Amino acid sequence: MLVCENLSSVQERYTGISGSGVSAIFHKDELNIGWTNGKSLLEQPERSYMGKKDTYTTPYIAKRKRFAELVNVNIYNGKGIVKEEMLTRLGGCYPALSSPAGNKRRDILMEQKDPRIRYGIELETEIDYGMPERIMLYDAGEYESQIRENDQKHREDRSYDTYVEKKSRMKETDRFVPVITIVLYLGEGRWTAPDKLMEILETSGESEEYFKEFLQDYKIHVVEADLVKPEDYHTDLKEFFLALQCRNDRGRLRELFQRESFQNLSHDAELAIAVNLNLKTLIVKMEEENMPMCKAFEELMMEQEEIGMERGIKEGIKEGIKEGIKESIKALVETCKEFGASREETENRIIMKLSLLPTDARNYVNQYWGDIL
Repeated sequence: MLVCENLSSVQERYTGISGSGVSAIFHKDELNIGWTNGKSLLEQPERSYMGKKDTYTTPYIAKRKRFAELVNVNIYNGKGIVKEEMLTRLGGCYPALSSPAGNKRRDILMEQKDPRIRYGIELETEIDYGMPERIMLYDAGEYESQIRENDQKHREDRSYDTYVEKKSRMKETDRFVPVITIVLYLGEGRWTAPDKLMEILETSGESEEYFKEFLQDYKIHVVEADLVKPEDYHTDLKEFFLALQCRNDRGRLRELFQRESFQNLSHDAELAIAVNLNLKTLIVKMEEENMPMCKAFEELMMEQEEIGMERGIKEGIKEGIKEGIKESIKALVETCKEFGASREETENRIIMKLSLLPTDARNYVNQYWGDIL
């Protein structure tokens, strides 16, 4: 599992660059990749962005090869029990469980032919305190739909032999397809909401020791994206989880996106990764400019660096700051290193922006590079 550094310390810090006796301020809001069409991310429609997560992530996970691997890794310890060619997608909509918000509908429901089992996957970007009850309803709804389907067939065929069978809506020999549901948590960190029905029931009091054994619990199976082992996967789910586990480490993401495996991702995989990285401008750039994810990410990094430096230079000139040249260059070296730039790239950045001689730029990089953890 990858351990990625958080760049919040970079985002909270004011750094500077300077040259020719002029100092420049590098503001924290310029370090965030968060501007598009002149608007900050805070001004972008949140509902539209959340809708994109559903639009791109659900069909990505619903591809049978990925779906099968996700179930095999998390239910069958990596054994190839679920075969993609044996999977059929089902509707997963339950009118019998309708509410004022509409019918209950699963994100993804598949049936495997042999052995015959139905698997559901619910995609969650936020915790849900009522998830045990919700999954219990989904599973109950699936069994109810099977009972209704069988009952209708028996009535049409007039195959009920007794009143008890007709009342039960099933024959004594009827058996139904088992249902297993996985909650795939795509939010950051651990799933901190209840994962058992018992955890949302009030069971305190003296009588608890007597009645608790009669209460039926319902445990849900939660897969936490930040805690899975990407190496357990052999489809592009490996890259999907690798990227999500580094969503707050821009330098590490930059390194990942330079790998051949990321450069060759399918378009649907790129969209599913990008929309879950908490970088709204990345998905906008990919959509509007029809640009591959890795290239779009690199351009955003460069654009934000340029914006920050240019604004800083203007503010530096306006404020007449002429001191702290060495401290400012050190800050630039530190910023470049944390964003994944090499020594040579950092030297070139100093030369281009500050008009220093190559030997002077190299000396500054050599002087400050080792001081940065």
